[in-house]
Amino acid sequence: MAEIRIRKFGVSALGLSVVGFVLLLAIIAVPVLLLFGAAEFSVWALGWIPDLIGGAALVSLAFVPLAFIPASRGLASGLFGFASLIFGISLWLYALASTYIEWGLLGVILGVLLAGIGVVFTGILAALFSASWGVLGNIALLLGLTIATRFAASILRASTARDFLRKRTQENPSEAIIDQPSDEDRR
Repeated sequence: MAEIRIRKFGVSALGLSVVGFVLLLAIIAVPVLLLFGAAEFSVWALGWIPDLIGGAALVSLAFVPLAFIPASRGLASGLFGFASLIFGISLWLYALASTYIEWGLLGVILGVLLAGIGVVFTGILAALFSASWGVLGNIALLLGLTIATRFAASILRASTARDFLRKRTQENPSEAIIDQPSDEDRR
């Protein structure tokens, strides 16, 4: 019967340390390279972000009449939500570009470490410290548009749900469950 020999390769502690250090560098390098790519993309996108914002603003204004027609409030709600998403992405990219231009990759990394949305905060700080009032005004305008369209979408969505529930209870009154608070709930 043939005897099988198993060779044992000895790995030194130094070799394992070098491999661990290289893996650590790779784990750190991938997000930094992704952030660098995102920052470069945002600077490149500065050329067409105003067109995107203008288009979304015009389309949002076109949705306003739909909001007054009860049958189309659900559609208007979804479209305002989409416009809010466009404004929010534009805001993030604009703030990322301004942070990258003013403070470099370190400012971008600090901004992303603040839950990702911190890039907007660091963009505001970069505009304040560099006295770029136009950039600060654009960030404030985009922030206002994002919040306003999100708020409009929420109100229209709630109105649509309320109208749907009212219509359903009128069509099928036996299915309506009316729960009156008990004496214990009133206390």
